[in-house]
Amino acid sequence: MEERDISEPAEKNERRGIQSVEIAFRLLMVLQKTLQALPLKEIATRAGMTTSAANNYLVSLVRTGLAAPDEKPGFYKLGPAALMLGISATQQIDGFEVVRRELGTLRDAAQCSGAITTWTTDGVLSLFKLEGQQRGAFELRTGLMSLLSTAAGKVFAACLPVAVTKPFLEQELSSRRTRSDTTEDFYMEVRRELQQNGYATMRRSDIAGYASIAAPVTNWTGDVKFVMSLVGSDAVLNMEPGSTHVVALLAAAARATVLLGGTSGQAK
Repeated sequence: MEERDISEPAEKNERRGIQSVEIAFRLLMVLQKTLQALPLKEIATRAGMTTSAANNYLVSLVRTGLAAPDEKPGFYKLGPAALMLGISATQQIDGFEVVRRELGTLRDAAQCSGAITTWTTDGVLSLFKLEGQQRGAFELRTGLMSLLSTAAGKVFAACLPVAVTKPFLEQELSSRRTRSDTTEDFYMEVRRELQQNGYATMRRSDIAGYASIAAPVTNWTGDVKFVMSLVGSDAVLNMEPGSTHVVALLAAAARATVLLGGTSGQAK
């Protein structure tokens, strides 16, 4: 079979590949995007192939275990080999490294400081930071962070089970001199904000000019694995929906989510 070549010229910038492998992958993607077995004709239609061609490819995919015939005659689904590949892929993915690279791209695009946080048994933990070109009168730090007064903390509060986050929230509320806030009010607010916008915001009165936006990064199970944040002066960081900063943050979180095996919809 003739292979495609990629040279340096623009019209030849693809490396050589085997076309039949790419066609077989199209069939596998059709099977991957459904929760039930599909009939041969529908598989072919979704893959943009003739029924006879799809059948020939499925014969080989069944032999390798990547596809499997269903109990219903003429129906197919993903096979055990596809499951093993998926398990191996999740074991090989370095989630932090994936998100770290995306944070670098985000920082360069937004020109604001960025951070990666995760949830631990001790609460919200800042793992990594990148200083931006626009700095305020504050400095990002790594270590444990507030659940109540950071955008990243609000994301975890909105996404994790209440039983997990409530002890930390109550501890923070109890340390306040005035306790006008309640846990119920807080959870309602953060969930509404994340559901409506896909990200959380924070302006802090105790740190002059501090503003932050944060978005979740989910893995293949749909769980929030990391949170990506942009931090900057409230005079520079635009936190409004559709702003350049928000669009860049959501796009970076969506890309990281897909690379961790999740779907871009989960990142919202």
